[in-house]
Order: sequence, then structure tokens, then C-alpha cells
Amino acid sequence: MANPLVELIAQNIETAVNEITAANGYNQDLTAVRPKRWDPFGDGGPDNGIVYIVQTDEEPMSDPDGPVGRKEWIQTFVLIAVVLDSDSATESIDTRINRVRADIQKKLMVDPTRGARAIDTYMGPSSIVNDGQGMSGVEVEMMVHYRVNYEDPYTSGL
Repeated sequence: MANPLVELIAQNIETAVNEITAANGYNQDLTAVRPKRWDPFGDGGPDNGIVYIVQTDEEPMSDPDGPVGRKEWIQTFVLIAVVLDSDSATESIDTRINRVRADIQKKLMVDPTRGARAIDTYMGPSSIVNDGQGMSGVEVEMMVHYRVNYEDPYTSGL
């Protein structure tokens, strides 16, 4: 079964996050999870080093000078990285969160075209997560600008 272009972009993001490893030159190993339900923690966890990929609403992009017969979209993804505090940690939680955020941002900008499926990727703001009960981390927002053939979300319009 074929997947729409936006799904292929989401899969590309998942693959990229899974390539964030110490062996690849990053500060830690991260593992991507695309939740199977609206409550991302309903799939288990939260466990340190897990990055939940949450897709939000898409927004139409209008470009009066854009190609005829194409439709452009901005798809936002929020990556929720779990960085649990620990009594055995030797570094501050802020330092650990900053490294996770920077590793995610760096890796996702290695290929801003998401495998030649998108026009560009933009990093948005990030937010610290702290529930006051030991769950901490960072939400990293990213927007992917992509184009499909008009009324055909399965076919790239690049």
C-alpha cells in the first residue's frame, strides 16, 4: 500500500532521530517513537532517551508565483524528548536537555529536504518539559514545507 507524502516525511524524521547515537558522533543515543494513540505515554514509558514524534495540524501554504497544479503545505511536528533527572547524574538537567535539543536540531538539519520529499525544514522554538515529579525533557518543534500535485497527496509536486 502506498503512503502519502506526509507519511514518508514522518518516516524520514523517525529514521533521522534513530541515527542520533554516540557511535555517530552525537552526545547520546536517542530512540524515536511514533505513538500509536493520542496519549504518547500510553505506549509505555516515559523512558530516558525516548523521542516521541507527534504530528500536528498541517497548514496550507499559498504561493501565487508557485507552480501551477501544485499544492504546498507546512506540516508541524513536535518531538518530545525525555530526559529524566537522576540522583546519579554528574551534569545538570539543563546541560543534558541542551545536548539532547542540540543533537536533534543538528541531525534534522543534515537533510532539510527530508530525502528529496520536501522543499525545506525549519526548526521552531523548543520548550522545557518539567512535570515536577521527575519527568523532564524538551519539546522541539519543526516545520516541514512540502508540495504535492494538486489533489494528489501521494505524489510529490517538486
